[in-house]
Amino acid sequence: METMNNTTQAVGSEPAAFVLSPLKSTDVWQMVRILKRIDITGAVKSIDPELLKFLDYHPPTMMQDGEEVPLPENKWTKAQKKVHEKAMDARDKFMWAILGVLMNNLDACENDVNTMLASSIGQDASFIRSMGANDYIDLIVQYVTREEFADFFMHAAKLLQKMEPSQNSIANAVTLIK
Repeated sequence: METMNNTTQAVGSEPAAFVLSPLKSTDVWQMVRILKRIDITGAVKSIDPELLKFLDYHPPTMMQDGEEVPLPENKWTKAQKKVHEKAMDARDKFMWAILGVLMNNLDACENDVNTMLASSIGQDASFIRSMGANDYIDLIVQYVTREEFADFFMHAAKLLQKMEPSQNSIANAVTLIK
């Protein structure tokens, strides 16, 4: 059974699961380079602002032996369950919106995306360029649907909220970085 380097599943079976390294500070600048190359105005408009409200969601917790620990789901109230479901739905929609923007603009940022993906799996961009189409798409989906990716945008949104109101958009922040 042939397997692809850095995957945990056989080629041709379920989507390849890549072992992604944790995001690091250099990944932030790679993402900024990508954002600079895409239609950032259209990207911002395509994301429902209501989704952003849920990106900072954390499941309910309780105190146990002086430490804050996750509250078991079977002890959640109906309201907590409802908020959790809304937050998970919003996070999924947000990540798929980002994926859509990325895929619609891939031609403008392909080299940067390939470099970022390669870095995340300990390879070089030539490895990414030689991947099969399905594995490539699976890697992109896995990258943008990971929790750290959504967290990046959540922290970026917090940073933007601290900026002056006239500068409170990703588009203006990217322009400031140029």
